[in-house]
Amino acid sequence: MAPPLLTLDGIRLSFGGEPVLNGAALAIEPEARIALVGRNGSGKSTLLKIAAGLVEADAGTRFLNPGATIAYLPQEPDLSRHETVGAYVEADLPPASYGALPRLYDEFGVSPAARCSALSGGETRRAALVRLFAIDPDAMLLDEPTNHLDLPAIEALEERLAASRAAVVLISHDRRFLETLTTRTVWIDRGRTRVLDRGFKDFEAWRDKMLEEEETAAHK
Repeated sequence: MAPPLLTLDGIRLSFGGEPVLNGAALAIEPEARIALVGRNGSGKSTLLKIAAGLVEADAGTRFLNPGATIAYLPQEPDLSRHETVGAYVEADLPPASYGALPRLYDEFGVSPAARCSALSGGETRRAALVRLFAIDPDAMLLDEPTNHLDLPAIEALEERLAASRAAVVLISHDRRFLETLTTRTVWIDRGRTRVLDRGFKDFEAWRDKMLEEEETAAHK
């Protein structure tokens, strides 16, 4: 088995009170398809930002395999520093990526000439997805990628991700999207992570069984 592209281990982070993450871990292998799940406020987005190198944990280790490339899609992409979609998408883009741009602009229905200040939420999301796929990273960290997207755009994204060579970590409230695309589930529960080596479609039954076993053990 190939070594992980990125590994988080023993991650601890608090914002002044009880830790949001307390011993969390995440391993992203090549071509992995991971659903990152948990209750609202459980630390999913925070763990993804730590994986992306945007937030530093209070404790624990982050190791990125030398040569591996990571791309992160936030819940609310910020295009405000750029005048047009093309300027945003093409900023610091490797020359080898330019050939894919016309097809990507067309596929996601966004114009490179469109002004960023006039974009809707869905258009902003689609512009961010064009940039993400143009980068062609080894791993994609996606936080609610279907937000603001209509059904055709969601279907285009699903097809793109299914065909991609990249590892994918998904946070999403779109159950069908998670069920279709994922083959492993990482559950953040009370600051720690638990791993199911199956996709999201099997998660809830597994979670309920784990909680039931915990409750039985506590009664004993």
